Amino acid sequence: MDFADLSRPFVIAHRGGSLQVPEHTMEGYRFAVDQGLEVLEQDVVTLADGGLGVMHDGTVDRMTTSSGNVADHTSVTWEQLEIDASVILGGGWPDGLRPPLFEDVLTEFGNRVLLCAEAKSGDAMGPMIDALERHGISPASVLLQSFALTDCRLARSRGWGVIWLGSTDVARAAAEGIGWIGPPAGRLTSAICTAAHAAGVKVACYTVNRRHQRDDVIAAGVDAIFSDDPRYIAGDAGRRASDLFARQTWLPGMLPDTSRGRFHPDDSSWGLDVSDTVHSTLMGFLAPLDPAVFTLHLDVRVDGTCRRSGGSVLLSTDDHPYRPSSRSSPGVNGYLFTVRGDGSLDVQRVVDGVATTLASSTGGTAPLPGTYVQLRITVTASELTFTRTDTAGQTLTVADATCRPVPVVHLGSAFAGVRFRDVVLS
Repeated sequence: MDFADLSRPFVIAHRGGSLQVPEHTMEGYRFAVDQGLEVLEQDVVTLADGGLGVMHDGTVDRMTTSSGNVADHTSVTWEQLEIDASVILGGGWPDGLRPPLFEDVLTEFGNRVLLCAEAKSGDAMGPMIDALERHGISPASVLLQSFALTDCRLARSRGWGVIWLGSTDVARAAAEGIGWIGPPAGRLTSAICTAAHAAGVKVACYTVNRRHQRDDVIAAGVDAIFSDDPRYIAGDAGRRASDLFARQTWLPGMLPDTSRGRFHPDDSSWGLDVSDTVHSTLMGFLAPLDPAVFTLHLDVRVDGTCRRSGGSVLLSTDDHPYRPSSRSSPGVNGYLFTVRGDGSLDVQRVVDGVATTLASSTGGTAPLPGTYVQLRITVTASELTFTRTDTAGQTLTVADATCRPVPVVHLGSAFAGVRFRDVVLS
């Protein structure tokens, strides 16, 4: 496959899709390819012996169990590093993975998968091209990248396509023969895309992890999208009506609004640790069969006993991030359902991030520490029903149709450790 064969816009698995897999690992790249992703991104760094490693950061501290500068490693010591997968992703991936050399990537994926390789070190572009040519990689299957114009000129002089990252200078790109510019998504406009296309320049933007952002950049006319969650951005594949928390696997669209939470293998749950604030996490993989009428069942454990503490479900119109503690969540519209540590229930309407109470219950039975309560939320065209099904007679019914449809699920916590399991849409 060549880049010319792809329909536009296409999605680039940024760092291999780092919100689902350990970034820049062979295991992560294989997973991405198995998921049907067509373009893998690499950050290529120069090592002390002239070898080329693949890692985003200038140090190995964040990604591995070691510390120190990337540039101080040789090819031999590079392959002795261990990726700290369980810490980075919170479960589901084994420790002991290794950061790859660029040569490893080319050997396994060259001419089989489309590659989008960035020269992360200032002196990496030339050796990267040498490696590509040594492996007989087709230029049509590779897009190189750099923030440095000198790197882009070098790539073009040797016959390779390149993205000039960070640039919106369409005229300069066209004059230099650079076929792509790569601005951040926040700087992308339809005017930039229109001017670029008129000049024969294509546009890739970074980094887009939410579908509402994706829709905006597609409307602007972008040709390619870098994403840490490429399967979620690419379409509806992988959406389902129940969780897979027991597998400790990050599913597409499982994104932090304020926190990403972690898995708990002791009871096959996922949750948010105790905190002195309010947290929320998007569950973008969940999708009701009928967005207009559906029921959500779930078990919730709240490790906190005060009125302020609780576990919550936000049903929203789209995947704008909900950040209640910041008091600024523009674009968030929907309904917030909360079970409190004292056993009470709340239903609130959220409009442009601002919550207004619609109904509350009092006198409920407080959840016992370490135990789960069963909740059921039903949405119809005109009504919302919130029921605690493990106790009798605790139901809130609200007639409100301000926000519809509300098929997007976020799970959250307030001033407590909260766990969720057996989340099912019907």
